[in-house]
Amino acid sequence: MSVLLGRELSGDTITLLAVDRKGTRLSVVQEAVSVPFIEDWKVHPDERVRSVRALLQHALEEGKIRPGSIAAIGIASTPGLVLVDAEMEPVPPRAIGWSEEEPPIPELHERIPATLSKFPGLTRSLVAVLDIKDWLRYRWTGALATSSQFAWESGLTPGSHSPERWDPACVDAVGLNSGQLPPVMPGHQRVGILQEEMVRETGLPRGTWFMAGTVPRAARLWMACEPKSGQRIILLEKDNVTAWRVTDAKEVSPDDRNAIPAPLGDHWYVQEKGEMEDPRQGGAVDVSAIYDSAGDAGSGEWAAPAEDIRLSADFGLPSRGPALLAGVGLGWYRDMKPFWRKRCALQTLAQWMESASSKTSTEDPMSPGSGAPQ
Repeated sequence: MSVLLGRELSGDTITLLAVDRKGTRLSVVQEAVSVPFIEDWKVHPDERVRSVRALLQHALEEGKIRPGSIAAIGIASTPGLVLVDAEMEPVPPRAIGWSEEEPPIPELHERIPATLSKFPGLTRSLVAVLDIKDWLRYRWTGALATSSQFAWESGLTPGSHSPERWDPACVDAVGLNSGQLPPVMPGHQRVGILQEEMVRETGLPRGTWFMAGTVPRAARLWMACEPKSGQRIILLEKDNVTAWRVTDAKEVSPDDRNAIPAPLGDHWYVQEKGEMEDPRQGGAVDVSAIYDSAGDAGSGEWAAPAEDIRLSADFGLPSRGPALLAGVGLGWYRDMKPFWRKRCALQTLAQWMESASSKTSTEDPMSPGSGAPQ
């Protein structure tokens, strides 16, 4: 049996999730970290590498998965800036002035020029400007690349029509040159295979591929439903409710950092509302939208019939998006329509509530069309 492994670094949690070729969950392991990923400047990047490595063995043991069965690894992470020096080591956060007293600007398109302008000497000596997921992948494979999501959020691309390439004018304006930026790839693109040292340490096969990856929100939106222009998706997040719309690049404003290129690069997700009432707490319900939630998915008091409310296949569960993107990269899912119908089948709130209340069901919670929580 071949297995896909997904890694997600989001909030204050690392999630490792394994699925088989059908998309069935084999193992889900989560571990809290002391420093949230949005505060990347507080932690040396290699600490994140060690945390993910330590959790891998646990995930394999939990699912009784042979390391040799892993075919590919996908990743989604909250964006974090890693500056790589001439020794191919990350510049420590304090060396570039990031501290509790002077935390960096959170938004990458502002943080990058603000940081580089303070240290022109360092800027000239940099070998690469990466996202945290890119650094994790480099430590495991030795391959340098980044995702279209990181490139877009960096503010160094020519616009929404081309998030997969760097804009020479923008790059020059922050004091960099094109050689200091890695190739940009869609989330499912194969980037590199496991280095021999990591083969010995982990027991994973030599041919294990690592994908370019994406951001957690893009992974969830991509898994929520088949992407049809105009479709609305509402994310029920831990501290927020946001509304998104599927669209194409021509409808995205060049400076809209609330828009996200989809992992496959064939469409975009545009945020329509950044703060909404929670429908589980009596807020308005849009029956034309698809609802998705990564965490607490309690039924609450929805103000609409449960039979009319549509939910994603992963509602209330960690996303299979990073893992299944790896399967797309391997060519396992060439025809995407059956992919959405069988592996990401929508469910109604009524179906979800019925499966949630069932204590004796032996159905695989992520088998095609089941929609049951785990």
